[in-house]
Amino acid sequence: MDLKEYRYASMNSQLKISSYRWVVLFAVFYVFVAFAFAFQEVPPLMTPIMDEFNITNAEASLLMSIVVIPGIFLGIPVGASVDKYGVKLIGLISTVLIAIGGLTTALADSFVFALVGRLILGFGGVFVTTAMPAIIPQWFQSKELGKAMGIYGINMPLATVIAFQTVGMLRLAYNWRYPFYIGAAIGIVAIVVLTLIVKDGPLKPKEHGQWSDTRQVLQNAEIWKVSIVWLLFNAAALSFTAWAPSLFENYKGIDPANASFLASILMLAAIPFVPIYGWFSDKMGRRKPLMVIGSVLMALAFITVAYTPNFALAASIIALGATAAMVPPTASALLPEILGPSSAGASFGVMALCLNIGAALGPLLIGYLIDITKSLTSSFIGMALLSAVAAVVAFSLKAS
Repeated sequence: MDLKEYRYASMNSQLKISSYRWVVLFAVFYVFVAFAFAFQEVPPLMTPIMDEFNITNAEASLLMSIVVIPGIFLGIPVGASVDKYGVKLIGLISTVLIAIGGLTTALADSFVFALVGRLILGFGGVFVTTAMPAIIPQWFQSKELGKAMGIYGINMPLATVIAFQTVGMLRLAYNWRYPFYIGAAIGIVAIVVLTLIVKDGPLKPKEHGQWSDTRQVLQNAEIWKVSIVWLLFNAAALSFTAWAPSLFENYKGIDPANASFLASILMLAAIPFVPIYGWFSDKMGRRKPLMVIGSVLMALAFITVAYTPNFALAASIIALGATAAMVPPTASALLPEILGPSSAGASFGVMALCLNIGAALGPLLIGYLIDITKSLTSSFIGMALLSAVAAVVAFSLKAS
């Protein structure tokens, strides 16, 4: 099913699509938040975990990086499996792995055991990042797909804010293991939510996805362009959240608490804008312009942050969050429109592959840049360059 067929099916299925689509959207949104919360539990717990297992900063960072490794190798195969076997089966596997991963980490009596728990979470994350967005085009017509993806797209910012605000308090009230028990419980609820609510939508093609559809996805240059934009976007954004606190602390003399708060403003500022841009792309009937404009403005915002005095930093980071919010809903909505819902799983598998590469390499590259330049300005310009390249790739898109 290509884009024209998808739009035709959307028009002819209008009477069949009920308000239940919003219930399904909430369910897949919750499942992703369950994974994202579990993923973001570690940063506020780094110090007690390092003390517990007597490990270094580099070793502790493995608790984050090991989660993205399965996505690099399994994103495309899992995406193809979603098209062939359906979202419900793959989604159920993902929620079970999220719960098991959280419980394993909570019970860990060694650093290796904790890493195993995080690796299990990573396998669950591969299924989540491919299966959950793949069902949305089955329920939402093309004319409102941007709005739906915009609402879905606030999952990671929201989960990050919740995790950063609650995990520290739970640690102080109980111990560092308690948040992982909470994460496991949230995962168990996700199993129930997915089992009871999520089902195939009226826009799902009658035939199951075939392996030939996966080959078609892998050979489609537009799918790869959108996914590379997503790679570069996440490389830049996650580099900011990873390094901004220490950059502000070490080079601007800001105390650690305020430095961390300033870094979190990026996510906070993005939350209200992501669904707005998704809705606006529906009204425009085009996704590409917002991807290009958002990437360009994001690059300029990074440069602005680099040269902004301390008293105006919050305003410049709000601008960064507001501009960065253009990319997630438009990229996520455009991807399934290129080849249609029958190939959505494989398409999001390619996107998941690129997401995890960006998440792994972006902070690493900027960290290396910090080491060799010892400069806040050069570091933010490096992030700006990633966004600028994303703008060039987005501009080259033929699909709009």
